[in-house]
Amino acid sequence: MAQQQRRQPTRKSKRQIRRQRQLAVIGTVVVIFLIIFGLGALWGRGMSGGVNEEKIAQAVQGLGQTVQVDYDYTRVLQQEARDDAYYGWEDAADRGAFTIMYQGSMDIGTDTTKVTKDNIAISGKTVTVTVPDIAILTHEIAQDSITCYDEDENKFTPITLGQFDEFCADQKSVVENEVYNTDKVKKAEERLTNVISIAVKNMGKFDNVTVKFANG
Repeated sequence: MAQQQRRQPTRKSKRQIRRQRQLAVIGTVVVIFLIIFGLGALWGRGMSGGVNEEKIAQAVQGLGQTVQVDYDYTRVLQQEARDDAYYGWEDAADRGAFTIMYQGSMDIGTDTTKVTKDNIAISGKTVTVTVPDIAILTHEIAQDSITCYDEDENKFTPITLGQFDEFCADQKSVVENEVYNTDKVKKAEERLTNVISIAVKNMGKFDNVTVKFANG
């Protein structure tokens, strides 16, 4: 299983994250369409010398970003009464117990740009492709999504955390640990395996394509 890496907190609004997701979905659909229906013909016309490990590696290098799993989530945190600030939010000391809610998003996949000819093995009509392990590639928390439940108003109202970066670091660690124990990593593996298999089979009319993950 891939090990999570600490990333610097990213400040993006809910609108920015939503727009980024929409563009990513459009781009993914277009790229996968080109891969499935165009890659075999394109490489077939340009490879009079046949398909080899280097050419397959070059094709695989651009596939990882097209099949990442997008995960958008909403998290609710129940906090006990305290006599100090909550990540720089001074009002926390006067509220007793309170409830925080925020939204985040992440991309789960692998960096196939690192694939080289040494990661490709061809044996007759069978190809084995070894790719880096699935990992969390990006993880963002929308700063303007952080709210606290107001019992008097019976709704969640926006709050500002003076220590937003520290809040992000702590929450990302918790959420990422949870994600690695769900089926989302498996789904990312399956997506990438299917796309690589289709693309490589079309390149050389191979019968079998096996995709292995580095530490799988």
